Amino acid sequence: MHIYSRIVDVDKELCNIVVPDAYQDDVPVSRYEIHFNDPNYVGFSVQAIHTAGLHIQDTKITAYKTVADEFFTTGQHVRFFFYLKGNTNVENGAGNQNYNHDVGMLQRNFLDDSGGGGIVHIHENDETMHVIIKMSRDFYIHLLQGENWIGDDSFHQYILSGEPENRPNQTFYIDLKMLRILQDILAGADMENNAYHFLKLKLRELLFSIHQLTNFGPSIPGKDSTISSLDNLEKIRAYLSLHLDNPPSLVELSRKFMINEKKLKQDFKRTYGSTIYAFVIQARMEKAKKLLMEDHNVNELAVLLGYQSVSHFIKVFKSYHGYTPKEALKQFKAISMNTGKRLPFLTSSSLFFPFLYEQLLLL
Repeated sequence: MHIYSRIVDVDKELCNIVVPDAYQDDVPVSRYEIHFNDPNYVGFSVQAIHTAGLHIQDTKITAYKTVADEFFTTGQHVRFFFYLKGNTNVENGAGNQNYNHDVGMLQRNFLDDSGGGGIVHIHENDETMHVIIKMSRDFYIHLLQGENWIGDDSFHQYILSGEPENRPNQTFYIDLKMLRILQDILAGADMENNAYHFLKLKLRELLFSIHQLTNFGPSIPGKDSTISSLDNLEKIRAYLSLHLDNPPSLVELSRKFMINEKKLKQDFKRTYGSTIYAFVIQARMEKAKKLLMEDHNVNELAVLLGYQSVSHFIKVFKSYHGYTPKEALKQFKAISMNTGKRLPFLTSSSLFFPFLYEQLLLL
């Protein structure tokens, strides 16, 4: 695969790398960083890892003027695109389609030279963040060899069938589980030993999570729902997941997504089994527990999760988990001391990919 991306207006490359298509077992994992800033046009930071048949890239772009990102990938490849922030649009993308990026969007496709390119337009004063994973067909097939769940997965069967048809993207929306797996994948680049095997393990977990979502999750329409309404609800849930530090009100959500407030409340509860408020609380409290294990104190947790009052945060945490953050931290430290080593959780300083971590801190 030849993976290429360039900001046309300043003639600066975000990526220009060739990785072998053929799967190879137990090979080194390489990484690189690119940073650039022109206050008249654009600033960007790219951090990526790659190995035989695999390229993973975390990108942040700030446009001071409207700019264009020209991109292409050659060879048969499977692409997963996770859009975390921004408001960009694509010209002549997969399937020769023009489309917009939505915050929380997950796109996947099977492409070759004919469909693996396009132009992304990034608008003035916009900041965009995304993670992209590209695998050669050979790497993808070897990665999932022996997995039982792929037998009834239509996307996998399409890839096994042979040549890419360069169809339009399949679009879904990211959930919290996927974001956490992504964090693990990107952090795995910092491992001194066994990084390659760790990446394959987490990629299998990510692809299984996507399979579960697309085959059994709320994206599958029920008898009382339409595809269009479910698509909108998935957008809303993904948007909430990326803005838990400052969750929008029901009024703000209804205006942004142009849905009647009453209908939004009813449809969200019917589809996901909880109110919007309950979903936000659950996501915040699960993230709070994870951040505790990363050595954040209670004051930091309250700030990172958007609580104006530390006492209010503690009250909600205890109501949800059944114990206070201090009691939870005491339990974690006791476990750590008993095992004779620090708990194996990630901290911000250990992450090679700070952009995704920045977003995850808001969950």
